[in-house]
This record gives sequence, C-alpha cells and structure tokens, in this order.
Amino acid sequence: MIIMNKKHKTVKSEIDLDSERTKYQQYKQELLAQDFSKLAEWMKGKRIDAFTSASVPQSTANKVQELVTDGIKNVALSAISVKLRRIETDCFWVLSGNDLHFFSTDTVGELDEHIVFDNFRIEKAKLQYGGILKSQLGVYSKSSEEYLPKTHVITFDIDGSPLSLEIHDRVNYMVDPEDLLNLKKQLKIRVKHQVVGEKFVEILQDKFPNLKMS
Repeated sequence: MIIMNKKHKTVKSEIDLDSERTKYQQYKQELLAQDFSKLAEWMKGKRIDAFTSASVPQSTANKVQELVTDGIKNVALSAISVKLRRIETDCFWVLSGNDLHFFSTDTVGELDEHIVFDNFRIEKAKLQYGGILKSQLGVYSKSSEEYLPKTHVITFDIDGSPLSLEIHDRVNYMVDPEDLLNLKKQLKIRVKHQVVGEKFVEILQDKFPNLKMS
C-alpha cells in the first residue's frame, strides 16, 4: 500500500492540470465518440455544447415519495418527479443551445428517462454549491476522496414548487479491471473526465447569467 501510494503521488505530480484544461474540446469529442457515444445517440442529432454526470439528491427522492403518498397534487412537478424515483443508476446532463437535457439510465446503462428543461425554466432556476457527493462517501476510502465528484445543485421552479438536481464536476469514471494496476492510465483518464465535467457549470453560467453565484 505504501509503495502504491508513493507511485500514485509520483504519477499525479507529472500531470499539469492547467495544461490539460486547454484540451477541453479535444477531450469532449473523444469522450463523446468513445465511452459516452450513447449521449449523441439519445440527443438524436442535436448539438452537444457541454455534458457531465448528474444525480438526484435525497431531498428530491423524498419529494417524489411525498408526491406519490399525497396523491400527486402538483401535476407539472409530478410529471417530472415521478420519473426520478430510481436514483442509483447513472444520470447525465447535456446542454444543447438553450435547453438542458437530463438523462437517467436503467441498471444496464440504457436510456430510462429524458427530461428537457427549456430556457424559461433555466432562467428562473437557481444554482448553489452542493459539496462532495455524499451518497458515495461510504464507498471510497478517505485517501480516494479527492476523486469523488463535487456537486452544484440546480433548483428549478416548477409552478411554484422547487425541484433540485445535482450537477457533477466530472464525468463518471468506472475503472476498467484491466487497468487496476496501471495508475498512469487511470489518472490520465480521470483527468480527461474532470476537464470535461468541470467545464459544464462555467459554460452554463455564461449562457444563463442568473445562475452565477455571488
């Protein structure tokens, strides 16, 4: 373990993150062509300005349960929220023009739900920093915490009721079993996923200044 930690630090020190960030467009296209080609398929030809991973916070999951229990009082909110009951599978954000697309997948990674928030919804939304993704804290060791996604929470006003969803600062990365001992390859892939994911909020805020935080 000590040897692996030392090797990890050595490999990590060889990566210039600022230099890597200048390759955003290259990395975005590579990921869309390879590991995340399904996003382009799901978008059906629409452009992809930015993309990253997403998740449904526990507060939203609780709201869904309340809606179901209460007989679904807010029709507009429930139309979206009932689709968000399954929260353990991969989810993604795609910014395309003035629309935000939220994709959730089933247990085998196929498209489950596709929800579109148009510019009118986004212009009324609020964005705040949400910290490290808490739902994954128990899965990783303390030393691996730096690889947990940090989140921003975007809250939409759905006919007077709030609906919150999480934006990750990196695209989800599952280590290939064949790469378990190849730290250099792992870190290079992680950096690529981080560069693409962390740019999402910046691009979103440039397009919608109301989402900029003080």
